[in-house]
Order: sequence, then C-alpha cells, then structure tokens
Amino acid sequence: FPSHDNQEPITNIDIVYKPPKGLISLEEYLEKCKAADKKPIPEDSSVFVYAKEIGLPHEFLRLQWLELKDRYTAPGAKKYKTWQTVFAKSVRGNWFRLWMLKDDQYVLTTTGLQAQKLHKVAA
Repeated sequence: FPSHDNQEPITNIDIVYKPPKGLISLEEYLEKCKAADKKPIPEDSSVFVYAKEIGLPHEFLRLQWLELKDRYTAPGAKKYKTWQTVFAKSVRGNWFRLWMLKDDQYVLTTTGLQAQKLHKVAA
C-alpha cells in the first residue's frame, strides 16, 4: 500500500449503528398482533403446510416458537421486518437444533429436550 504521510491519523471514531427502516423487535410485533387481535403465526401460514409435508410434529413447531420468543425478546435481540418469515426460516433451517430425523421419524435432540424441559411443553 502506498504511504500517505500527509494524511491525518484517525483517532476518534464514533460509529452508531442505525438499523434499516421497517425493522421491529419481536416484542413490538407481538404487541401489534395482540392489538389487532391476530395470531403472530396465522393458522394458514406456509410453515404449517411445510411441517405437515415433512411430517414434523406440531408440538415441535410450538417448541420452536417458544424458543424463538425466548431468544428474540431478550435485550439487544435482532430486529426483522417480517417475523412470520423469520419463524418459517427458523423451522426450515432447524436454527435451534431442537429435532433430528431418526429412522424416518422426528425426535428431539438433547437441545430440544432441554428446551422442552425449560418451557414445560409435552412433545
């Protein structure tokens, strides 16, 4: 790299992250849903169709939702534009590694069993 002897050194930089417009926290999303008397994940959501197609038990979806809520309502959690899409992606990608496929049947992993115990959900 060429030398820049005449350039002033940068000594103090204040970088402030400003999230893109339209992003909301999960808490804000849940509040909006409650105010509108709507379910956060409607019954006709594609995530339920996907789960049915692959044979993923509804209880596992519920556990995934509880984990997502737990993690994304924590202070400093990420914000997103569309929480329904985030949930669907989390299920498709098994983000929290709550289940695995064993002998062509879904079972909870150790992480899933821990989440089940934490949330006291029968699965």
